[in-house]
Amino acid sequence: MAKPSDAVKLSLPVRREVSYFDGISPQILSDVEIGSPESLRSAISQLNRNRENMSESERVLHYVAVSIMQMCWKSQNFKEESSGQNIKNNYTGAISSSKNGIYDPSSDPKDFLSYALPALVLAVSTSRSDYYEQAKLSLEKALSMNPKSVFANYLAGLLSRRMGNFKAANSYFAFSADMSGNCYECSYAFAESFMDLSDPGAAFTLSEKLLKSYPQDKNLLKLCAESAFASGDTANAELYVSRVLQIEPENSYYLLFRARILVEKGEYIRAASLLDAYARKDSTSRDYLVLRFAVQKNWNKNILAATSTIENALVLYPDDPKIVLEAASLASETGGKIAGKSGEELANQILEKEPGNTEALQIKIASMVASQKWAQAYEASSELIKNESPSRAALFTHIKICLSAGKKNEAMQLAAQLYAADSSNEEVLQAYIDALVSVGRTAEASRLIAQLLSSASAKMKSFLYYERSFLSSGESAVLADLRSSLTANPRNKDALFRLYKIYFNKKEYRKAQYYLKQVVALSPKDESLLVLNQNLDNLLKN
Repeated sequence: MAKPSDAVKLSLPVRREVSYFDGISPQILSDVEIGSPESLRSAISQLNRNRENMSESERVLHYVAVSIMQMCWKSQNFKEESSGQNIKNNYTGAISSSKNGIYDPSSDPKDFLSYALPALVLAVSTSRSDYYEQAKLSLEKALSMNPKSVFANYLAGLLSRRMGNFKAANSYFAFSADMSGNCYECSYAFAESFMDLSDPGAAFTLSEKLLKSYPQDKNLLKLCAESAFASGDTANAELYVSRVLQIEPENSYYLLFRARILVEKGEYIRAASLLDAYARKDSTSRDYLVLRFAVQKNWNKNILAATSTIENALVLYPDDPKIVLEAASLASETGGKIAGKSGEELANQILEKEPGNTEALQIKIASMVASQKWAQAYEASSELIKNESPSRAALFTHIKICLSAGKKNEAMQLAAQLYAADSSNEEVLQAYIDALVSVGRTAEASRLIAQLLSSASAKMKSFLYYERSFLSSGESAVLADLRSSLTANPRNKDALFRLYKIYFNKKEYRKAQYYLKQVVALSPKDESLLVLNQNLDNLLKN
């Protein structure tokens, strides 16, 4: 009798799930799973060799391959028909549902395709998002089975972008673009994904490179234009916008985009012409109103027209942050009100929702300065410059506030720091000289002004003469410096206003009125100036 240890052990075969596609060449199945345009063409070509005698599973696989090609890679313009759609199962059902915008997962997925195919809906529809979490899990499972799949990585990229995971989307698109060779959709998605990552330079480089293969592709031209503009490259942005308009001359979005570029470049005459053309189609567009306002304010210097435009925009878009900020800025600069609100009130409208909005805080401070609310302005400005890297504009404003609020030593210290760091910058020089004059360091201020006058620009010369008027002794010397200031820059409000005050104090009201009216012309909405002007008119009448 045999001992138990002498018994022969029989090796049982490893149990495995039988795949629906068993019997089909592993290479063909692998090509379909990879799902790149090239591998799909290869799979379809091999299946077509026995087209008349295809088995059921071969017909279904043929339909799967054709569907991936047509749904994911539309640029291939693939026209082949398939009879596999007539067979009803989980594979064909997932594709049919996807084409109708429905995510339809298999109740019992067993292989790569049953996990991946329902996500084809991502390539054809953006109308629903209620399936994203489930699709994410299914695609992750599919990619764990075949991480080299181009179409599954591409779909995972689309899903990640829609879920706001831009870093993951970029990674998926990078892999699909690399594995698919020259697949347009993968390469375009990879280039575009850098816009989501706030890297327009990379987006421009990749899209311009891809454009060599697709020189008339509108989407690529548009991506080149958008990424160039976002990178600050207005020359290339205008070039590509012009190419889009050559293909689509009636494209109003790009007509307005070109106007936006021209405004950015300061080419207001050309921008105004485009805006006139756009207005014939739509004069209420939010972007149109913002650009029209910029042209009126910065080129025409037509404050009344700019006010009318931004007030119209506020009626149409009362909660739009950009429009509210533009209105706040204009109100602050002019000292007037927009839609019945001061610059400070409009800035507060933004700050209530975004307490950390630096631009709104700067406008609020500027409005306080215009209203001479020095204590409040100092408090708000002190908070602003505590930021890790405050702008120079914020520092210059803080120096001005300190000088007016009686905190001259603080102003001098900050101005000296800026001067030590960059003594050639005109704005720094102005802040430094202003502080020197205010704290009584007249000798140093006089030497610096004399040193700079001969080589200064017209605008800087105007400032230097104005500051020197505070150092001059005798009325004739003061008046001479102020007139020299206006010769260099006739729009110097400070010099004009000081001349008004000098003649007003001398009770030479006609001369005072001459200078005050010029100040009012530069700030026609400033209510404090309008009051002064009215008072002067009354004096002249009596």
